Amino acid sequence: MAIGASRIYHVNANCSDLNRSLAFYESLGLTPVVHTRPSRPQPGGAFGLDQVAWDAWVLEGDDGPNGLSLDLLQWTVPPPGGRPPVTPWHPGLHHLVVSVPDLEAQLAAALAAGGSLVGGPVVGDHGGGEAIRAAMVRDPDGTAVVLVWGPDARITRVVVNTANLGAAVAYYRDLCGLAVLGTWDDVHRPGELYGLDGRVELRVADLVDVGAGFTVTLVQWVTPFASVTSDRRVRAPNELGLYRLAWATDDCSRDEVTVRAAGGVPFAPTAELSVGDDLPLLKVLFWPGPEGECLELIEVTEDSGALS
Repeated sequence: MAIGASRIYHVNANCSDLNRSLAFYESLGLTPVVHTRPSRPQPGGAFGLDQVAWDAWVLEGDDGPNGLSLDLLQWTVPPPGGRPPVTPWHPGLHHLVVSVPDLEAQLAAALAAGGSLVGGPVVGDHGGGEAIRAAMVRDPDGTAVVLVWGPDARITRVVVNTANLGAAVAYYRDLCGLAVLGTWDDVHRPGELYGLDGRVELRVADLVDVGAGFTVTLVQWVTPFASVTSDRRVRAPNELGLYRLAWATDDCSRDEVTVRAAGGVPFAPTAELSVGDDLPLLKVLFWPGPEGECLELIEVTEDSGALS
């Protein structure tokens, strides 16, 4: 049985300097819309921490609140630590894909805003024979972002690396309620996109969140062969890089029962968090997904409002 969530709400990226990272993501065409900054530390049991505090902006693409938002967050308690994945096959949440109307211009803007080029632009198979031109960059903290051409600026997908594509597809389909668009066992791309020599071979599955039209792409690396199992772990909430993928729901406690029945182990029972003194308290639930990625439920009702 799937959670009763209506749609994927946002993806979270942790940064070490909010203003610096804000400038980078604005250079890609994303717009800050809501500032969340609780005025004092609060109990952090929902994250598995004692106390938490942060400063964050929620950014939207040209699709506005109907699309996927980016929760760009700088931790203050505890301070940010760690680093984003270095290898392209690192398990869990790995990179965002952002469409931009002018690939060359946006790439130049991203590099001028503190980003660094990993590889590209190059043309490669995205799955199902679809050839796209793409470039991979890293934000100022090292979080990977792939830029592709599109009619407007928006986050189109998040990529999750997995050691077992079939099991990951079943998890995101059966528990998270995503619809499978397709799976491909022999996707080939230029290694240059990932900063590698030669070509890479991947197994890929695309799953769509019908509520937001947003895609979660699951990737199992074949060549170069990489055993992600040795790297799999639950990342700390304050580690730099992509950390959470959040769904909106009308009842966190109900969906917590579903998560636990499927074998999920939340960091804590459904809890309330303040996201700002002038914003309503939100009910939330966090638990690790199949590759250690943090998955989140946010209860969004008429009383709680929305963050975007």
